[in-house]
Amino acid sequence: MGEYLLQLKTKIVGLWNNMTRNQKIVIIVSALFLVGTLAVLVRGATRPDYAPLFTQLDPQDAGKTVEWLKENKIPYQLADGGTTILVPSKDVDQTRISLSSEGYPTGGVVGFEAFDQTKFGETDTDRRARFIRALQGELTRTIERFSEVDKARVHIVLPEPSLFLEEQKNATAAVWLQLKPTKTLDENQVKGLVKLVANSVEGLSPENVTVVDMNGNILSESLDFSKEAQQQKLSMTQLEIQKTFQADLQRSLQSMLEKVVGIGKVVCRVRAELDFDQIQKKTENYGDKHVLSEQKTEQSSSSSNTATPQNTPGTAGNIPGYVATGGNSNSQSSSSDVVRNYVHDKEETVQTVAPGSVKRLSVSVMIDKAINQQQQKAIEEAVVNAAGINRDRGDQVSVIGMPFNTEYQQEMAREMAQADRKQTIILFGSLGAVLLLIIVAVILRVRMLKKEQLEELGEIATTPLPLKAMEEIIEIEEKELTPEEKEKIRIKEQVEKVAGENPADVAQLLKTWLAEE
Repeated sequence: MGEYLLQLKTKIVGLWNNMTRNQKIVIIVSALFLVGTLAVLVRGATRPDYAPLFTQLDPQDAGKTVEWLKENKIPYQLADGGTTILVPSKDVDQTRISLSSEGYPTGGVVGFEAFDQTKFGETDTDRRARFIRALQGELTRTIERFSEVDKARVHIVLPEPSLFLEEQKNATAAVWLQLKPTKTLDENQVKGLVKLVANSVEGLSPENVTVVDMNGNILSESLDFSKEAQQQKLSMTQLEIQKTFQADLQRSLQSMLEKVVGIGKVVCRVRAELDFDQIQKKTENYGDKHVLSEQKTEQSSSSSNTATPQNTPGTAGNIPGYVATGGNSNSQSSSSDVVRNYVHDKEETVQTVAPGSVKRLSVSVMIDKAINQQQQKAIEEAVVNAAGINRDRGDQVSVIGMPFNTEYQQEMAREMAQADRKQTIILFGSLGAVLLLIIVAVILRVRMLKKEQLEELGEIATTPLPLKAMEEIIEIEEKELTPEEKEKIRIKEQVEKVAGENPADVAQLLKTWLAEE
């Protein structure tokens, strides 16, 4: 084994010594390139694969996240100017969950987690400022959940409470939005965002919320939350409901009547007055009375009188000349009182009438022909039943029969007929022009073919073929041609014979024909 290695070394050294300088340089460079490639491959194979943990972080969130990764000894890399943090791909999910449990990242804002710890020595002013900051952060996080919003900032101004109501200022808020590329917010979305902010802040009305995009455009400028605007919108809604009701009833009546008098022979119009007031009715019914309680009181008394002696105290014994009624007397009295409390059967009914009920209907029907009284009454009865006419509430139905004025329709029909005729004339004129062009082209082509045939005859006449060749051609053609073609060949032979006997006359004849053409 040692002799083999020694011989191999000797051969390699001899081969190296026999090489030129350029060959040695090429071998050395190739070996270095191979070693470097292997080193890179080995390092890439042993190096962990990094994946984004968070992207587009604020500097504050990025710093806190990096500090947490250092404390937990998790390898990381920074990219995109420090706004993106990369960690080994196998640790991405676990690290993200751990960071979320710690409250990272916060998105550059602080929410109500700021109140998890109580600060010693904090004044009411400090606590109020911390509350406003936390409320702004929570609203910012909520708004950034919108699919169209990339980033958001919320600013809230809560004035200090005042002892006097007339001096109390209203709360205000401003929202700044950075939308995602190619994304926009429609009016309903902006209105919902304004309502979200207004209902999240005590004492904040939607009129005092301003929404601005990244270009400085006021998105909430077209919104109107005033009572007048709400009433106007309600009135427009009620008007639309009324129009829809009228159109549906009108369409129903007209389709019914057209089945009888024909399509286009009837015109129906409906005027409806709807009641949009919400009414609550309360009804109390009292039935027969019943004794609820009874109290009876009885009283009785008795008394006796005797003769008054002299010199006794009192009026009878001390007034001279006063004569007292002598003798004894007894009296008795009694009384009774009865107090009875009655109660009536009471039935109370509370009824809420929903808005949108019909107050009054007016229906007018026009028939395109004269109708008698019986037909008019039948049509009117059908309309009353179909439309739910109530005479007691003042509903009205009018049915009139008279021929319609159709002058406009007739004029339109005549104009359309004239337009159709013009179009027909143009169409046939175009077809005629095309046909004429085709005929002219065919005539010219026929003349050209005739001219070519005459020129061929002239060449044949001036340059006759050998007799033997002509005979061979005739024999071949006679075997393959039809009788008509054979007749043409026979005529051609006669012409060639004449041309052979009188070539000058034939040439002069052909020149004359060509001149005529």
